[in-house]
Amino acid sequence: MRKKQSKIVIDRQFLKAFALGFIKAFILLLLFYKSLAFSSVLAVVYGIINIKVYKKKQLEDWRWQMNLEFREVMTAVSAALNAGYSVENSFKEAREDLMLLYGSNSVMVKELDKINSQITLNRPLEIVLMEFAQYCQVEDISNFAEVFHTAKRTGGNLIETARSTADKISAKIETSREIRTMVAGKKMEGRIMAYIPLGIIVYFWVSSPGFLDCLYVPGGRLFMTILLVVYLAAFKWSERIGGISV
Repeated sequence: MRKKQSKIVIDRQFLKAFALGFIKAFILLLLFYKSLAFSSVLAVVYGIINIKVYKKKQLEDWRWQMNLEFREVMTAVSAALNAGYSVENSFKEAREDLMLLYGSNSVMVKELDKINSQITLNRPLEIVLMEFAQYCQVEDISNFAEVFHTAKRTGGNLIETARSTADKISAKIETSREIRTMVAGKKMEGRIMAYIPLGIIVYFWVSSPGFLDCLYVPGGRLFMTILLVVYLAAFKWSERIGGISV
């Protein structure tokens, strides 16, 4: 039953992504071409493409949240090791601490359940963490898994490894947050500027009906196509400028 409900939720999310992509593309194409049929067909194509964009965005958000919660896991593991727990039991304690912070819907709690179940089956923790790192594809987690694997095999200081990892992730997250805050305003300005040309077209449609009709004949549509390409290129460029990653 839970799997069916989860599938329904995912399908609804993809349907929402398709609908948003369709509406945006339809409005844009209608303004540039003033053709319901042409706009509808291309809007369907973009709606499908937008599902892939949505999946990519969801994956980025998931990895960001995973990194946030993994920092807390490292802090909890370090505290448990200091309290005398074994490294395997420290991950079980970290799971309980994470439950208090993020609740049962935490992405990392679910992963810790899998890790702890593997530990219960007497699988080496360093191997389990390496597999987890390969699965989540988060740089900080991969780095920790490699360092932990080496420290576990060579008798390194696991407490210092966990503490150092938590500190480095915290510094990186704070830097990323500062950058996101700084570029958020510029992104908003870029989106407003992107809407201005569309607003001008709507203004002429409403205030001066027929004024732009010369742009919706075969020769004019060629000119509008060129303008649309320039508009989309400028919009994409502004998005890439604001897409700073740490």
